[in-house]
Amino acid sequence: MDIKLHCFGASNEVGRSAFILKTDKSVLIDYGIKLFGKDGKPEYPLDLDQRIDAALLSHAHLDHSGFIPNLYKFSKVRWYATPPTRELCELLWKDSMKIMGDELPYRINHFNRALKYWTPVMYGQNMRMGQTDFRFLDAGHIAGSMMIEAQFNRKKIIYTGDFKMEETRLHKGARPIEDANAVIIDSTYAKKEHPSRKEAEKKIADEISETLKAGGSILFPAFSLGRTQELIRIVRAYHKDVDIFVDGMGRAMCEIYMKYPRYIKEPNEFRAAVRSSYFVRGPNDRKKATRDPAVIISSAGMMEGGPVLGYLMNLNSQSRIVFTGYVVEGTNGWKLQNEGYVTIEGQDMDVDLPIENVDLSAHAGRSDILNFIKWANPDKVVIVHSDAAKDFERELKEDFGYDAVAPEIGDTINL
Repeated sequence: MDIKLHCFGASNEVGRSAFILKTDKSVLIDYGIKLFGKDGKPEYPLDLDQRIDAALLSHAHLDHSGFIPNLYKFSKVRWYATPPTRELCELLWKDSMKIMGDELPYRINHFNRALKYWTPVMYGQNMRMGQTDFRFLDAGHIAGSMMIEAQFNRKKIIYTGDFKMEETRLHKGARPIEDANAVIIDSTYAKKEHPSRKEAEKKIADEISETLKAGGSILFPAFSLGRTQELIRIVRAYHKDVDIFVDGMGRAMCEIYMKYPRYIKEPNEFRAAVRSSYFVRGPNDRKKATRDPAVIISSAGMMEGGPVLGYLMNLNSQSRIVFTGYVVEGTNGWKLQNEGYVTIEGQDMDVDLPIENVDLSAHAGRSDILNFIKWANPDKVVIVHSDAAKDFERELKEDFGYDAVAPEIGDTINL
């Protein structure tokens, strides 16, 4: 019996990951939304055209998890994820319903039903479904993120999800997997190398030192999940006494990270860094955060809403803004970096402050992607979660000799 991969999203694009792995069972792997699609509107995966037996969720980020509640308009299948992923999803799904409202096709009853049908899995766990064996491995991306290994009919398939092999302050990194028949690989940065983590951390530490010495504050627009936690840990590792203010959903995310210490590296050091930070709870705290030189970490990372925009009007002229991640073209974060202004309530506002960018990506860079493929030595490489998928497909075929494919949405691939 052949193994097939049906592609419902994240094919020749980043966002709305959604795949069905077809063995003797039909298993949905990830079911996300693209938050900033055409015209800035969210985009959803293609409608599922077949019955599924279960769903596996690699991690909590909305581009992988955000459409899971929609399953429960018509299904009662179990979905499997690690415990931190489930709790992080609950927060993110609630927040997306609050922000997007009627734009989302599902409602609160579908959200509640989704939580009811969750089943926990752990790193290293083996699980049999029909004649297919699954194993779940640390992906090194965020707390609870997992790679999925499936074995059926003497074939081994690897789905990396978002993964990172380099060690960071919070994660030891994903480990290579040998002797696979097919690898379905996150190729977000297949054409780009990241700087070493040590180099990136040193740049952040230096930016903080220079800014505080000049009497300014440093503002990090940051995703509440993953990036906020790593920044807290990095800042405290280099600056023991600086005031750190954290605004947005980061506080709730930090509590979940601390609740599941086995899913992060050096949990005691992380807990100490969190406990020594100030978590902003309202307007008075925001005034305090900008009164004296400090480090401010606030959502949203792309500056599309969230408390981060409010800080721009209250930073003094010695302050600076440091981005640490990807921003989508057209968002406030992109406009600030490229054109020097943001749009708040329909009004354009110039920002006359230094803007810096430090690469703290939680995805594998080019070398690690190529090394992962080399270790796995697969018969087929399926390139997903990439805007440059066709170029990478061509390179893997012509320069490295792999049978590589960059599917389009709606394609079915024989593995």
